[in-house]
Amino acid sequence: MLVETKYFDKVEVEDSRIINFEHGVFGFSEYHKFVVLYENEILCWLQSIEDRDVVLPMICTPLVFPKYTPEVDDEIILSIGDMKQDNYLSIFTIMVVPSDIEKMTTNLKAPIIINNNTKKGIQVILESDEYEIKHNLYERLRQSQSKQKVGE
Repeated sequence: MLVETKYFDKVEVEDSRIINFEHGVFGFSEYHKFVVLYENEILCWLQSIEDRDVVLPMICTPLVFPKYTPEVDDEIILSIGDMKQDNYLSIFTIMVVPSDIEKMTTNLKAPIIINNNTKKGIQVILESDEYEIKHNLYERLRQSQSKQKVGE
């Protein structure tokens, strides 16, 4: 399938990569079909295949925040498929990247969870006050980079 995107022109995507968000994502509940584009160890894009202008930058949260362990009810997880296989879930958080890059944030309070087996996704709001809506991502990435240099 050829998907028109806001930032990447047209991208060929296999149907098997399309993720169904039954309830959409916050702010875009009318869109249900998305694809994760250009995923690397830290960053990727959640692109709507229904509207080229709906694209959200995301981070692979566990890699940037290793201690990030959002508690989500099993019932919610089961709504996107069973939990039988290892590595079946991917957890992301949406980034906001303003013109001042040092004010870049990520929403740890409302992660995106994708079942890699069923290709179903959901965005949840965590009940815990442990995580922020606007967590400074720039500072965290800077700290991570410093730790990597020390370990070299």
